[in-house]
Parts: sequence; C-alpha cells; structure tokens
Amino acid sequence: MHALRSHTGDILAFLPGAGEIGRCKTLLENELHDVIICPLYGDLPQREQQQALMPDPGGHRKVVLATSIAETSLTIEGIRVVIDSGYARNPAFDPKSGLSKLETMRVTADAADQRAGRAARLGPGTAYRLWSEGVQYQLIPQRRPEILEADLAPLTLELAAWGVTDPASLSWLTVPPTGTLAQARQLLENLDAMEGGKITDRGRAMLKLPTHPRLAHLMLEAERMNLLPLAADIASLLEERDPLASVSDFPGHLNAGADLSRRAELLRNRRAGERVNGERTVWDRVERSAENWCRIFRIQPDRSSVRSEQVGKLVAAAYPERIARRREEAQNTWRMANGRNARLPDSDPLAAEEWLAIAHTDAGDRDGRIFLAAPLDIRDILPLAREQTVLAWDYRNGTLLSRREKRIGEIVAETKPVHETDPEKVRELLCEVIKKEGLLLFNRTPELLQLQARTQYLRHLRPELALPDLSNEALLENPEKWLSPFLNNIRKKDDFQKTDLGAALNALLGWENTQTLDRLVPDKIKVPSGFHVNLQYFPDDRPPVLAVRIQEVFGLMDTPMVNDGRTGVLLHLLSPGYKPVQVTQDLRSFWQNTYNIIRKELKIRYPRHFWPEDPWTAEAVRGVKRNEAGQAIRK
Repeated sequence: MHALRSHTGDILAFLPGAGEIGRCKTLLENELHDVIICPLYGDLPQREQQQALMPDPGGHRKVVLATSIAETSLTIEGIRVVIDSGYARNPAFDPKSGLSKLETMRVTADAADQRAGRAARLGPGTAYRLWSEGVQYQLIPQRRPEILEADLAPLTLELAAWGVTDPASLSWLTVPPTGTLAQARQLLENLDAMEGGKITDRGRAMLKLPTHPRLAHLMLEAERMNLLPLAADIASLLEERDPLASVSDFPGHLNAGADLSRRAELLRNRRAGERVNGERTVWDRVERSAENWCRIFRIQPDRSSVRSEQVGKLVAAAYPERIARRREEAQNTWRMANGRNARLPDSDPLAAEEWLAIAHTDAGDRDGRIFLAAPLDIRDILPLAREQTVLAWDYRNGTLLSRREKRIGEIVAETKPVHETDPEKVRELLCEVIKKEGLLLFNRTPELLQLQARTQYLRHLRPELALPDLSNEALLENPEKWLSPFLNNIRKKDDFQKTDLGAALNALLGWENTQTLDRLVPDKIKVPSGFHVNLQYFPDDRPPVLAVRIQEVFGLMDTPMVNDGRTGVLLHLLSPGYKPVQVTQDLRSFWQNTYNIIRKELKIRYPRHFWPEDPWTAEAVRGVKRNEAGQAIRK
C-alpha cells in the first residue's frame, strides 16, 4: 500500500512460489479495487502470463506477483517499483532419492541485485527489500553452480562414452558432487547403459537419441516391444510441462489427476481433431515433440486408443526405481522400489491401483507427491524381480518366518512360504532375536540363576581359574558361541521356554569347570540335621547365604566354609516359623554370647519346641522330637 501511494507506475513483487502468490493475490484483491493483480509463474497459462507482461489495456495500474522467473529473461513494461521478499523456491537434486525437491531459501546477493534492477529497466525506479541491512551482509554472494544441483546422469553417460571411468581425473571449474555422480552411475547401470563403470552398447545407442538417458532407454525398450508410436507420445508428455497442470475438472471427461495414460489419450483425441482441455500452447509443444520422435524412428503418429498398462510398462522402463506398490497400512500411499513413499489425493483416479509406474514425483518432507504416473500390470514387471529366500522373525507374533520372495528393489512383488530352511541360518537369526529380546525368553529356573551366580562369585574369588563369564551381558554378547546347538527346535516364541538353558551353560563351562564349581562353591551344604540346605550365591563378592532353622544346626561348632575352607558363609538363622532370628558369619560366637539371650524369647514364642540349654551337644532336628516333659514336639 505504501509503495502504491508513494510511487507511480506498476509494481513487481517477488515471492517464493505459486502458493504464496495465490494467498497474496487474494489479500490484495480484497483491499485494492482499482489495481489489477497479475500472478506470474511458470505453470500459468500463456494468456495469463501475457497479461502480466503487457500494460493493462484499460490503463489501470498493475501489481505483478512473480517468482524468480521474472529475474532475468522477461521484460515487464511499466514496472517502476520492485518489492523483494528475499526468498526463492529452487529445485535441489537429492542423490539419495534420485529426486528433485523444491526448497525455499534466501536469495543470493547477486540475485537480489538482479531483482532490484528490474525496477530500472525502462527508467528510474525504486526497490524495497524486506530484510534488514544485517541480513544483507549475510547473504551468500553468488548462486551455486548448476553442476552442484543438477541430475548428472547425462553427463556421466557422456563421460563414459569418452572412456572416462573416474570423473575426478578431469579438471573441473566446479567439482561435481561424488554422491550425485554415484547415484547417476547406479541409474545408468539400472538402465543397462553402463556396466562396471564402462559404457555398454545400449548406452551408446541411448547417446544417439537427443534426450535424457531415461527417455532414451524408454524409446529403445519401446522399439523392442513394438510400442514406438505410444513411446513417442509418452516421451513427449514427459519432456514438456504438464498440459493439464492447471486443470482440475474436465467437462465431459473424467478428472485426469496424475494419470499419464489419460494425457496420452487426450493427445491422440486432439490429434484426431477433438477439442481437449488443458493449455493449448503446451499441447502444441507436446505434439511437435511427438512428431520429432516419429521422424527419428520413421514411424507415423498414432490416433488409436491408449492401453494404460502399456503406458505403465514404458514408464517403468524409464524409471525402474519408481515402480511402486500400494502400502496396505497407509491410505493412498505407495512404496517405490527405491524404498521411498509417495502419495496421491483420495480423489485421484489412480488411487484404486495397486501397482503404479511413477514418472514425476518430488522428494517431499516425508512422503513425496505423485504428479504423473500410470497403472502397471504385475505380469509386465515380474521379469525385473530378483528372487531370494527370506528368513525373518515376526516380533509381533513371535514366530519364525521363512519365505521365497520376488523383489523389485525394496518392493515385495510375490511371496511363497518355504518349509525347508538352512539350519545354520535359522540359528544365526535366532541368536539375533536373543540379543534383542534378552534371556527372559527362556525359562530361567532358580537352579539356573544360581549356576550363573556361583560362577560369577568364584570368578571374583579365584580369577586365576579363568572361568567363563556367565553374566547376562556376556552371554547376550555372543550367543552363537554357546547357545546355537540348543536352538534347533525353535520355531515360535514359546519354544524358547522349552530350551534347556542349563545344559547350554554347563556345556559352556565344561566338565572340569563344573567339577571345580561343585567342589569350591557347592549349591548345597549338609547340616547336622542330616539334610542338605541350599546356599544362595550372588554374582559379586558378597558371601553366600545359608538360611537354616536354628534347630537344624544344633551341635555345629563353627560357621560352614566354601572355597576350600577359605570363605565363610553368611548364616541366616531362622525360627521354626522361618522368621529371621540372627544373621552371623561367626556361629561359635553366636552360641557363646547370643543364643541364651534369644532362647528365652524363643521358648515363649514356640513353647512346644525343644530349646536346649547346651546347643553344642543337643541333637539337631527337623521333625518330631520329645521335650523334657515327654511331649511330642510339632514338626
């Protein structure tokens, strides 16, 4: 508003893209009623572009809302003021995906100067920059060279034809990115244009055609399949801008959406004299391109009906990494052979197709958007599939899966179950499952846990014995070493519970180490009552615990020992009701100093039990014994 009031002449405003232009146009039309608002960007119909470039016939002032297209090549009459947002949306080639993605970024300093100069092409002018002077000093001085942003497949094929196998051996003004070159080489190998870094006969034939290697491969494959007239139309549609880009509904026709087959059908209808929707000038360019292809291959243009599957087969030849299959778990999303996802709107006529050959898509922030594609018949692309046997673990259902797959890149085209599997590979897979899920998969009995604890305890006491490390961490680090032979019968998660993990650990220990464990750190100790009582071990240097009722150790003078008599156990002396009475590692001191004190309390709490005054000579019992009065003592 300020620029309109302060200056005469028309205004040119630079915005990043068509979306921003549309929103700005709506806002201005609500405020300005005597000014013509003209958008200007590449996909506009020719008539609307001319309206932006030429003075208004009625003499009204104009505000032209333009993308970077207005920076250099176009002269817009009447412009006296430039308003620059400072942003541009430029295509950037992503070698990881093989796709170009539009990125909104700040303009470079030279582009900003070029934009400002548009105000003074035909006389004095004024430029408004919508950024601070500080930002101006931070602008990148110049635009990046095109070789850093472009698809290098054509260049790579040319170099291969010259015999250059290593582009780094050449002297470059700007060295091409290694990632983009690698992606280009991979594409050319997929198109049979290169093999082992050298050009093939197919590659030389492709170089003779005046087009990108993708479309050259499409034309040569079409010649082999006797589909040249259709290929001429498809290649022309792919080379030019989409003639239906600005058309959403077609009176009397179905919405074309992203369907390339529909565009080929409309091209042939137009060739037959029918009126078709879309931009006339673009259709003219497509027709001229198709005629040129017909001259090259000495064929006649075709006017017959188009078969969608044939279009898909040709597109798949040019874009093999964009063969795509619908994802069941994601609505209107297709998984491409290169591993990326691409989407269509719900209303698109192709939304019901399971298989697509995608010609034009972008990288997108998450999933790409499909602009042009065609349906595919799975029978046409199965010869491209590689067959492999897949062995996997279904973590959700806890089952072993074995199947034979036909894959096209990252897409599974066909799968069949396999009943015969390589036992060694099964064991390797199960070991990976164990590493991920942990030892809780198994039935870890108390005896098993004590075997681990006894071993770890003795490792602390006697490192010179070099016992195997049976800690959970060590066992999970390399289950292949000790567990593989015991995994032969596992096909589902429940089978792990049936596996004899104790046998596997004993096998890992070996016979000699097992005998050493039993001698130095036994799992049970015989007490005076005649019974063997379990010892509880810990996987560190804490002494083992012997939890035993006092009556069972009457007559035992000293603390039981392990480790060849070097280490005393920790006694947890229990009441007849198995309640802790005393914890000690010095049994002799307990009998001498503490027993008579707690004996009084025990007699009160357990009057029917035998509590001798002299525990040194009393008979250890576990069961019925007569007290001094001749009464039976309860077990």
